[in-house]
Amino acid sequence: MKTLHRRFITAILLLGSILILLQIFLAFGSTFLSLDKMLTTTSTSLLASTNREITQNVNEKFERMIRVGNLIADNEDFRNYSRTESKLPQEKNVAIELGLGQTISSLSALDSFCDCGLVYNDGTTLGQLDARTLDQFEGKELYDYFSALSDRDSENFKIGKDNDCSKLYYSKSVNSSTIVLVSILREELDPIFYDAEENFNLTLHMSTTNHYIIYSGDEFENSSGTLDENLAQAIENSNHLSIQLRGNVIASDACINGWRITSTIPESTLTAETGNLRTIYLVMSIGIIILGIVIITILCLQVRKRMKAFQEIEDNLDDITDIKDLNLNG
Repeated sequence: MKTLHRRFITAILLLGSILILLQIFLAFGSTFLSLDKMLTTTSTSLLASTNREITQNVNEKFERMIRVGNLIADNEDFRNYSRTESKLPQEKNVAIELGLGQTISSLSALDSFCDCGLVYNDGTTLGQLDARTLDQFEGKELYDYFSALSDRDSENFKIGKDNDCSKLYYSKSVNSSTIVLVSILREELDPIFYDAEENFNLTLHMSTTNHYIIYSGDEFENSSGTLDENLAQAIENSNHLSIQLRGNVIASDACINGWRITSTIPESTLTAETGNLRTIYLVMSIGIIILGIVIITILCLQVRKRMKAFQEIEDNLDDITDIKDLNLNG
């Protein structure tokens, strides 16, 4: 009976030790194995936040273009005058245009627009129109190219002729024969893109509504071209998106003009960064498991020692009882 009791206690201790070690192993092992997933999930959230911030900074540029374009298009002095339809004497036209030119200059004075002026339906212009813009279009081409306008400001953004991405244009109807044209150099957005790529180690794309690439942070990819088909399909109908696609973490946001800012980080880049963290985590896990084994072993030895002491006391009590019985019977 005593042997059975001792075995039962030993079995309980061993079972408890195994369960404790198993819990420690599962707790640290499962966390260790899911480290990549945890990091990828966290990075997806951070990338989405970063991409939204980039988009907001780009939107500020576009909003200024819309603001100045609308100030000119909604001004009664501009709406009531057309060079090609005016019946006024030449001297009067010159005076009016001088005043309009001064108004355009004052409205755009605080912005670094490359182009800011009027384009008439005969191809002539008024205001600040860059020579590179005028050289790109011949005759009425300038008016014809930008006069297909929508009532929605967001749809009146275009890149240059033959997919020239060096300038980004916004146009607005002033009257039946006049449009206002505002543009910025694409290079003005580069500092926003460069800072994000350098600080967050991501690859950034800016693309039009039909996925034509205006900017690419991939040094092996030309800025002229279209987004990868799978990526284009994934971001097609979403204003804001953050996903994992074909080994990449991707965040994409629509600008106020419908163009998209898309940031990409390969998952392999994220997991490669965890090498040292994995080593530290593994060493800590092994150390805690070893410490657990040592503590459990010490406890088992202490329990065993106490059991042995109790057994000796019990044996001594049995001997005393036997002696008393012998004396009584003797």
